Order: sequence, then C-alpha cells, then structure tokens
Amino acid sequence: MDVKPCKSSWYVGASSLALLTFAAYFSTFQNLYIWDDDLYLTQNPYLNDFDGLKRLWFDVEAMLQYYPMVFSSFWIENKIWGLDPAGYHVTNVLIHCMNVVLLWRILVFLEIKGSWLAAAIFAIHPVQVESVAWITERKNLLSGFFLFLSLYSFLRFYKPVQPSESNIRKTKIWSIYGLSILLFLCALLSKTVTCTLPAIILLIFWWKENRICKEVVFLTIPFFVVGLCFAFLTAWLEKYHAGALGPDWDFSVLDRFLIAGRALWFYIGKLIFPSPLIFIYPRWIIDDSIWWQYVYPLAFLALICLFWLLRNRIGRGPLAGILFFSGTLFPALGFFNVYPMLFSFVADHFQYIACIGVIVIFSSGLVRVMDRLQPFLHWGVVISLLMLLGSLTWFQSHIYKNVFSLWTDTIKKNPGAWLAHNNLGVEYESLGKMSLAISSFETSLQYKPDFHMAHYNLGNIYKKLGKFKDSVSPYRKALEINPNYYQAHFNLGYAYQSLGQLGDSIESYEKALAINPGYFKAQFNLGNAYRDLGRLEEAMEIYEEARAVNSVFYVTHFNLGNTYRDLGRLEEAVESYKIALVSKPDHLLSLINMGNVLNQLNKNQLAVNALSRAIELSPDDTNARYSLGVVYAKTGQLEKARKAFEAILRLEPNDLKAKNELNKMR
Repeated sequence: MDVKPCKSSWYVGASSLALLTFAAYFSTFQNLYIWDDDLYLTQNPYLNDFDGLKRLWFDVEAMLQYYPMVFSSFWIENKIWGLDPAGYHVTNVLIHCMNVVLLWRILVFLEIKGSWLAAAIFAIHPVQVESVAWITERKNLLSGFFLFLSLYSFLRFYKPVQPSESNIRKTKIWSIYGLSILLFLCALLSKTVTCTLPAIILLIFWWKENRICKEVVFLTIPFFVVGLCFAFLTAWLEKYHAGALGPDWDFSVLDRFLIAGRALWFYIGKLIFPSPLIFIYPRWIIDDSIWWQYVYPLAFLALICLFWLLRNRIGRGPLAGILFFSGTLFPALGFFNVYPMLFSFVADHFQYIACIGVIVIFSSGLVRVMDRLQPFLHWGVVISLLMLLGSLTWFQSHIYKNVFSLWTDTIKKNPGAWLAHNNLGVEYESLGKMSLAISSFETSLQYKPDFHMAHYNLGNIYKKLGKFKDSVSPYRKALEINPNYYQAHFNLGYAYQSLGQLGDSIESYEKALAINPGYFKAQFNLGNAYRDLGRLEEAMEIYEEARAVNSVFYVTHFNLGNTYRDLGRLEEAVESYKIALVSKPDHLLSLINMGNVLNQLNKNQLAVNALSRAIELSPDDTNARYSLGVVYAKTGQLEKARKAFEAILRLEPNDLKAKNELNKMR
C-alpha cells in the first residue's frame, strides 16, 4: 500500500483519498446546525462586519475560546453564502480531505510502510465524524491542516536521517523554517491542542535517528515557547472565562492520573471497535479507593515499557506511535480543566490528530502481514476494511443531521446524559411543545439536580405559559446553585413584577445589575418597577442609564417621557417622545402623549400636528381624537372640536367623555 513518489502515483494516491473522503461524508452536505453552532456561527454578532472581525483577533475574551483563525474562516464564508449550512459542511469536508492528503505525504516522506492505508483509515474512521460533521469542530480540522503543513515544512527544512546515512545535511533554507513557525502559529490560533507539535518533532527525530541532536532541540525552542504561551492562555480562558472551575472540576492529582489512564484505553478501544459512538459519553465515577481503576494507567505504562524493551526487536516505530498518541492527547486527558469535563471526560473529537499514532501502528503491521498474501487477498482485505469503515462513517454522519437526531441518539445510547435531555428540552421549547420541554428539563434534573440551566429553563417554560408563580421556584433553585447567573435574577424579577411583588422584583433586578451593570433589560424593567411604585425620581435615573446603554429602544424613551411628564419636566418629556419617534415613527402613544404635553405647554399648533399624525396612523383611536378635540376647544376652534368629539361618538356611541365635552359646547 505504499505509493512511489512519482508524479502519476502522487495524483492517483491523492485522488483516491479525496474520492474516498468525499464519498464517506457526502451525506453531511444536507445536515443542518447542531449544538454550539449558534454560539460559533449563527448567532455570533462578530461575523457581521469588519469591526467584529477585529474584535475576534484583538480581544482574547470576545468568545469563550481564542481561536481567531476559525472565526475568520466563518466570517469569510458568512460573506459568501450567509448562513446556509451546506457551504460550511462542504468546507469542513474539504479541509479534512486536504488533511488526509497532507498526512499521507508526511508518512511517505518519513518512509512509513502502509502510509496510504493509514491516511485512508484516518480519512474515514467513524471516530472522525464528530470533527467533520459538526461545523463548530472546524477548529480541529483547521488546526490539523496548519499542524500538518508546519510539520511537513520543518521536515523539509531539516530531514531526519537514518544512522546508516550521512550526518552531513544539505544547506538549510531558513525561509522554510520561518514558514514552519508561521504555520505553527496559525495552528495555535485555530486550536491550542496543537501546542504538542515541537514534542512531536523531537519524537520523530528520536524514532528515525535513535537520538535527538542539540541542533534539533535548539530549532524547536521557539515552537515550545510560543506553544506554552498559548497553552497557558487557553488554560486560563477555560477556567475563568468558559467556567471550567468549581466542584465538578475539583480532582486531585491522583484522580486526574486515573482519568487519563482510563481515557487512553477508551480512545484505543473506540479505534479498534467503534461502537457505540456517542456524542456525550457517560462521565465515569472516579474513586481512588477502588483498586481496579488503577489498572488502566498502570497497564498503559506497562505497554510503553514493553515497547521500549522490544524496540531493538520490533523497531522504535510502535513506541513512537503510542507516545505520539498519548502525547497529542495529553492536553485533553484531564490534567487541565476543560469545560467538557462537566459532562464527560472523553469525546471523539479529542483524538482527531492523536489517533494517527495508533492507526499508523495498525496499518504498518497489517501491510507487513498482507505482503505475504496473494495480491487478490491483499486487496480484498484492504477493500473490505475500507468499505466497513466507510459504511460506519456514512451511517454515523446521519446522526448529525439536526439537533433532534443528535440529542435523541445521545439519549438512546446514554440515558443519563443530562445535558442532552436539557438541550432537547430547549429545542422542544423553540417549537412550542411545552409539555415535552418540561418533561425533558425534569428528566435532566433527575440525573443532575444541581444543573442550574435546567432549573432556569424550566422556569422559562412556566413564564412563557403565564404561570409566573410556578416559575419562581425553578429560578430560585437556579440561583442557589449559581448566584452569579444574572439572567436568572432578571427573569425572577420579571416573575415577581408580573405577580405584583414589586419590592422583590426590584431586589432581583438590582442583583442582576450588580453582576452585569450594562444589562439593558434589567435596567429597563427596574425603571418600570420603580415607576409602578410611584418612585419617579429613581425610575427617571434608571431609564436614563438604560437609554445610554441602548439608545434605539423606543419604549425606553417613551417611558422616560412619561416619567418626565409626571415629574412636571414637560420640555424634557417632549424631547424624549421625539427621540422615541425617531426610532419608531409610527408609535401611536408617543404621538398622543407628546400632543397632550405640547398642549400643556400651550404649543397648540405643534400639539395639533402630533395628534393629527396619530389619527392618520390609527383613524379608529378615540384617545387621539379626544385630545385633538380638547386642543381645538382650548384655542376657540369650536367647530373643529365638535367634529372631533362627534367622530368619537360614531366610533364609540357610549363614550361619556366625548358626550360631556359636546354638552359643554351647547
């Protein structure tokens, strides 16, 4: 299965890998968006304009993770085909296809037996579906692309030699070395797990040369420095920005050792027998007092020792492969807090690059065995293997068709996946299936009673149904678990306000604003609560703060105008109504109230203009006609006033106010 490095065989090998990849993932082109795609893409405000793109590059906290290369690719695609998911899925498959070809060329360059077969398995192994079919995992694909290019550039710059070969190397082209560093930086800006590249380079040189010369070590120092800087940044963001901090991540060093050992064997197991593949795997219970949990890490260490002892007999390749596998996985083995540890210690996409180490060991050994077979048997084994993997990948891809297929499949295979139950409930809620949503949230809480989001979502359902009293308890439970969840404080305040408990409502809104001072919704509703209590000065101050945060929401200006009016600050009231009408020119109440205030200010013609405009917008509105009649009567235009009041009685024959005004005029 090795392809000779001639031009024609290069095309044949690359084309066959590309066709194989596209055939296996063709069904993903019809898939829709799934989990986290909204955060990364469909509801990402930074993808709309150039200012957003600058924010993605120069603000490390703009998103939960600092991966500007990934978001830049989404930004560009958003300008080409908008939010059509097909384009993003095609791009994912295309990048994966390029990664497959790059991997093959690197393996050929390193003279690894079975290089084409290894690349083919990497292309269509079903554990890769999560990385390819999930748009958000563009970070895996893009980081892999730049990692392969960086590694290939470094190897072209400084090729490892066998001990039997001359140690005199050709003149180095330093621009290629600089290109390798630049590509490594691009990989880190796509996903920080690629920080292991310099260790991979040293491992390759040890494998090929049975030593690591000082020159290679010095050449990798810039890689290590840059990689460690990004690693520390990502670790900090995961803890203090993404929220990977608290009791759910509180593990001792020994616990993390047990998690890592079990995870390593888990990933090997999924490569050997990829069933069942689950989007969210069960989270293991780690207990350092249980003896058998030590078997996993000790057995893996024993495997490394065995390969070390046999290195002179079977070669250094198997040891290099298993060290590549474990070393590349190291950032995701549990030694560092990452947010997904909240619900699972493992995920298929974590081993997108790492699986190469095990695949190469397998494919190289298989080809050595098959070389002893007849050619038809040789090809029969290869074709059968690839057809099996391709079929599994094809069917696995359908699970990622949409959010419902994803979450229902996850729950079917892992009934205790509390996050899946919660997220399925969110989808039911969006479709208006409230009873199913309630059931999903309650099931989520059965498995994880301290999941604050499920409590919060349950409260939202009751709020939507108008059951404000029932929503109070879920919101309060959510806040007992996470007191800093300002959205829950806001919704609790809304529930209290709807129940007429204005004091409690104000307290909740103020807590929300203490956590997030710029939270406009809380400012606006707090102003309403103060106003309802008659605390007009405080309402005015809050409305003014809300207006500074969101200057285009016309209701804020309208409410502020009403507050100014009630405080006797009539000129300021008129200005607020005018600003409200700039944002919403057809806002009827702003026109009517402004007309009434202008009447109080004796600006009669302006009042007539405002009220006439209100009647044009809503000819059946009796309030506008009544106010206009009052203005006409005040200015002595009695005939016009009479017509205004008579028009009201034609619309509402029993309108007492209009009758009284007409009686006064007789």
